[in-house]
Amino acid sequence: MVKAVVGEETQLKLAEDRLEKSSTPVQVGLLIGKLSNSLDRGFVFDLIPTPPNDAGAAPCSVLEPAKDDKRKGPKPKSQPSDSFSLSIDKDWVAEHARQVSRMLMGGMKVVGIYIWASDSAFKNSNITLCQTVMGVAKAAPLSEIDWDERLLIHICYSPRRWACRNCAVASNITSSSLRPCDFKMGRVLNSLQHFRCMYNFDIRLPIFHKNSSNLQTFSEALRHGISVHAKDLRSAKAMFDGNLDDIITSLQSRLDIICDEADGEAGPTETSGQQARDGADTQEPRDGISSETPVSQIVLQSFRQSGNLSLPRRVFVPWLAGTFVCDYLQPSETFEVLKDRCVELLSMEAPADDSTILEPEIDAPSAVTKSFWDVVVPLPSASNSCLEKSGIEKLRGESSRKSTEFSNVNIMAAGIFLLLSIIIGYILIFVRRS
Repeated sequence: MVKAVVGEETQLKLAEDRLEKSSTPVQVGLLIGKLSNSLDRGFVFDLIPTPPNDAGAAPCSVLEPAKDDKRKGPKPKSQPSDSFSLSIDKDWVAEHARQVSRMLMGGMKVVGIYIWASDSAFKNSNITLCQTVMGVAKAAPLSEIDWDERLLIHICYSPRRWACRNCAVASNITSSSLRPCDFKMGRVLNSLQHFRCMYNFDIRLPIFHKNSSNLQTFSEALRHGISVHAKDLRSAKAMFDGNLDDIITSLQSRLDIICDEADGEAGPTETSGQQARDGADTQEPRDGISSETPVSQIVLQSFRQSGNLSLPRRVFVPWLAGTFVCDYLQPSETFEVLKDRCVELLSMEAPADDSTILEPEIDAPSAVTKSFWDVVVPLPSASNSCLEKSGIEKLRGESSRKSTEFSNVNIMAAGIFLLLSIIIGYILIFVRRS
């Protein structure tokens, strides 16, 4: 359990000044940092405000109490300040956390949320705040064996003070879900260490019969393969703090980006989609899959062609105190797309010089899928027939050659045996005479 939290003084003071100058009554955002189980401590590196949603609305606002028009007597001129509460777009904050978590390097995570609000509005919104923290924890898990707690920092502007609470992430939220913990500011970014490594991987995924496995689409098979590969990686010798830097997260993030884009693309029609799942024997399309179906969504048991899925390549952008954040670019995307995402999601200044952006992956990795039927039962074709014929002839040639070699060996052995017999016979005759 996190008992004390240390925040990066430089960044948190900048965030405080930014909030004060904005004159906004309320703001919600993400906490970027690290939770240490061995130290029972949390570290906060920076605060990232959640941007407006797609409709341009703020993710957080002050909710005034409902007015009772039927009440007799004169209406009050103003509502008491202790009756206000907060309204938070919990789904949008969780989506922001999901996207930001992809851009963080190993050792940095979304560890909770912060709220800039009055003391009364904060106290009247405990359940809403806990639900928001739960949504963030679900959208941006810290690890496969996830923590059951996150941080909630309240920045009160009247009077000005910082307070941190430990929020228990549980299915049932009560008033005791928030527990106070010690909070102070210091220098924590300077304590971070940088590690650089390149990791090449080759995953081969078995394809099971559809009646014996729930994995049908290519993306589902990849997700399962990554989870299995993650177990192997945990036995690696090069580890820091008992964790894998960010290899597993990087693989999962690339696949999530592909699946997100696939969900946004026009999917197959109902008829063709049903044909893909049932494996209907039709002429158009030949493989039972619509030509509009993304590669990540193909049904493996019905797919009869080879497919190539290009994974986004990882690039690194300078962030805070010599640290980096990352993003993943599709083959058609440029650095301008990268800069826009950094400004929108991380509320940071876009790098003015493109040379500061690191590109360790010159060639984007890719995932290749072969036809299910080519692997299990090859389709009859002229090329296959030729290959089979040439293979049979090759086997026959090798058998004839081996038979000839075996015969030659037998002849030599017989000759040597005959020669030895003659020599032994002369020796015996000589012995008898003497």
